Amino acid sequence: MKKILLYITAFMALLSAQTLQAEEIKFYYAALGAGAYTVEYTESRPNSALSVKKSSIPAGLLKVGVDAPFWGAELRLGLMGSVTSNQFAIGTLGSASPFTINIQASPFFSYLGKLQYPFTDAFKIYALLGGTMANFTITPTGTTVLLNSSATKTGLTYGLGAEYKPTTDFSIGIEWVQYWTNVDMSITTAGRSRASFGGFGLSVSKLFDF
Repeated sequence: MKKILLYITAFMALLSAQTLQAEEIKFYYAALGAGAYTVEYTESRPNSALSVKKSSIPAGLLKVGVDAPFWGAELRLGLMGSVTSNQFAIGTLGSASPFTINIQASPFFSYLGKLQYPFTDAFKIYALLGGTMANFTITPTGTTVLLNSSATKTGLTYGLGAEYKPTTDFSIGIEWVQYWTNVDMSITTAGRSRASFGGFGLSVSKLFDF
């Protein structure tokens, strides 16, 4: 957590040193987005381990933010569907029967800084850096070894994107964002548990002039 705060603080200080002048803000925006994400969960114990990784999990996003020519700041709220693992064999984590687990990283809340470069008035690319707080849940089926677990954690978030404005009032964007990378879940006391999620998304934004 301390490293995450350090990264975010350093990034925001860079923004402040370069361009954080109120008069430079060009517009604020609200956006709706959808993504196809990959969610991963791993758990290791002294005598056994399991790993779940599923892709193309749908998610919806609500985003609000402000933009200046070379920087921006954004908040986003996301909801994501759950995913079911393949069946694990008898003996996995000491289970006496085969079982599956459902995992979900939802809802999640991100606070992001943006560094961006406008190639034209209509097209730009940007980089994202910040943090994401998410509620991660694990629900087993067919075993009592894995108890129902839920943890709210924060992880470092980073990504890249591009945006095109067909009109002065609207924009469309595509991006890749890694919201979490090997976040320590501290769900099990018998070993280590880590979670990651991220992927590609599309968004449509409504722009409002200051």
